[in-house]
Amino acid sequence: MPPRPRPLLGRLITSTVLATACTLAGSLAVTTTAAADPLAAARPAPVDQRTPERYLPSPSPDPWYSDPPQVDPATAPGTILDTRQVTVAPYNMAAFGRGWQVLVQSTDSRDQPQQIISTILEPDVPWDGPGPRPLIAYNAAIDSLGLECMPSWKVTRDVNLEIPPTLQVLAQRGYGLVVTDFEGPKGAYAAGRGNGHAVLDGIRAAHGFVPPGEEEPLFGDSRVVQTGYSGGAIAAGWAAQLQPVYAPELTGVLVGSSIGGVPSDYTALFDTMDGTLGSGLYRAAIFGLARDYPELYPLLNDTGDMAAYQLRDACVETNLLSGVLHTPLSTITDVDPRTDPTVRRVLAHNRMGAVDTAAGDDPRAVPTSPVQVWHADSSVPIGPGSSGIGDTFIPETAARLLVDEWCAAGADVEYTPVAGEHLSAPFTGMDPSLDWVDARARGIEFTGGCRA
Repeated sequence: MPPRPRPLLGRLITSTVLATACTLAGSLAVTTTAAADPLAAARPAPVDQRTPERYLPSPSPDPWYSDPPQVDPATAPGTILDTRQVTVAPYNMAAFGRGWQVLVQSTDSRDQPQQIISTILEPDVPWDGPGPRPLIAYNAAIDSLGLECMPSWKVTRDVNLEIPPTLQVLAQRGYGLVVTDFEGPKGAYAAGRGNGHAVLDGIRAAHGFVPPGEEEPLFGDSRVVQTGYSGGAIAAGWAAQLQPVYAPELTGVLVGSSIGGVPSDYTALFDTMDGTLGSGLYRAAIFGLARDYPELYPLLNDTGDMAAYQLRDACVETNLLSGVLHTPLSTITDVDPRTDPTVRRVLAHNRMGAVDTAAGDDPRAVPTSPVQVWHADSSVPIGPGSSGIGDTFIPETAARLLVDEWCAAGADVEYTPVAGEHLSAPFTGMDPSLDWVDARARGIEFTGGCRA
């Protein structure tokens, strides 16, 4: 049954509240040049002006984003197009040694060429394990729509507020690091396939990177392990799944992936995030998806047009805190997102796990290296004599189903339940995740998966 139309007064009140909230939230998002018409953002654009370009992020001060070089579209993904040396302040990385950023050729979710930025970091802490210094592809939970929210900007030019400080811990353990702006120049948050492509191309670039003035790749013989939580797990999970098809030369190089709180199936989040405290992140994910799937934009109503435009530069803080409004998707569209064929097709194309060969997916798209899926699970008590909570945003059933589907396809996957819910699991899951990453980085045989 189609959604029942809401009374006009109710829609006006909701539209006003959302537009006002977006404006107030702007203090937490990227600061942009004031529009000539200060009321323009509070009014919907005429239908003929609602082009995909209207909703893209504002131009970045970084010329690599605002004025990228002209590149032959046939350039191989993973090719380094430009290099620059960077430094990282101690409050972002206390063990910083040397750093570079590379502009890398990649492809979006529709296999169209785009350029992404990867930050390559060498700590000043020696590696105390066997073999060369490992390379960790650290996929931050960007969860943002603006270009000044990207790691390449935050880590080197801003305060990278990370709680818990996973990047700091990884550096202090002596790993080399590659941190990729996997949302790309469109800020395509939650566009899983494009995010996964970017991660793999960042790994390709970092693995073959030769520092200026040197003769050998810095991490050319390194084992590579990737990790990510929540939005970072979207990118890491898709990178693991697409690697044998998109980057087959990384088989045996990428030796493991640890992903936590992974939103593997966006349709499973209708009941847990839509219209709840997670609604701000869920709405941002839809806006991010639309940047790679612009067929979603015509489904926006007037309120949706204003929200997508006003929030086009929103960083994670805005997207998370705006959830206090508990705004449902029905506020921004007049179609039922659960049943609309366009929405269903886009969400299905971004469902991690079982390969849909009927939709044209390659049956080889199954992780070739071990995977740890860790998730806040209600089976784990939060303390002595207490019961568990479980992830209230991303159901543990979805995470377990992902494990089952990957295992059924032949992957070697371990499920690690941790205490808490979605916002506390990064703390409770940090030690088991980092211990798992360390074991793979040291070449310790993996025996905890479904192949055991």
